Amino acid sequence: MAGWDRAGSVFAYCFILTLCLLGGYEGLERDQNGYVMYCPCMGRFGNQADHFLGALGFAKGLNRTLVLPPWVEYKPGNPRSIQVPFNTYFKVEPLTKFHRVVLMHQFMEELGSTVWPQEERIAFCYVPRHNSEGCNAKEGNPFGPFWDTFGVDFVGSEFYRGLTYDVHYQNMADKWSDLYPPSKWPVLAFTGAPASFPVQENNRGLHKYLEWSDAVLNKAKKFINSLPYGHYIGIHLRNGVDWVSTKHCCNAALY
Repeated sequence: MAGWDRAGSVFAYCFILTLCLLGGYEGLERDQNGYVMYCPCMGRFGNQADHFLGALGFAKGLNRTLVLPPWVEYKPGNPRSIQVPFNTYFKVEPLTKFHRVVLMHQFMEELGSTVWPQEERIAFCYVPRHNSEGCNAKEGNPFGPFWDTFGVDFVGSEFYRGLTYDVHYQNMADKWSDLYPPSKWPVLAFTGAPASFPVQENNRGLHKYLEWSDAVLNKAKKFINSLPYGHYIGIHLRNGVDWVSTKHCCNAALY
């Protein structure tokens, strides 16, 4: 009988603990100011990072939470891009010191069906793409694989011709908010980054909020420790047409 009492007590303790843990997790709270979402579909990591700074500034200007997209990567022999979670390379918390952000997979899992139901998923683009009447947000690689990663299909298109991403210019942020109020458009989902390239001067300083993840830092430190003692320099080697395009630098002062 004592054995049963002891077993029952353990079960009750575990049951109550589970309820407490489940009850203590409230999940993501909906941002009534809305969200900015986009596919980082131009270029490799460098271009995507450049665009990210602009998108962060854009979301801040509109006072909408930025949905942190995964990094788009291309593997040899793989016909489709792969999506690497944002926090694989960078920490999320430092970004919150500047503005509200949420990982894309977290948003889709916890808020996607309520904040952005399937029948309301509209793709935003400046003008129709690929000689069609819509944004064709999923046509081609990496566009299709990116949205497929999160099970997103679009039911329509919205063209914002006449607006720009430069929310620092006059009242552009107000124009966006007036035309697309969060109450009617909770999610602005862009076919590409809502940012200019290269990054605007006003957004360049936002890189200070990008901090490498511990995994990346540890790899970097391990590599540095493997080098001969002393100073070193890192270079970015280019090839092919990139060398041809540098001819104008032959007689220029590079210091």
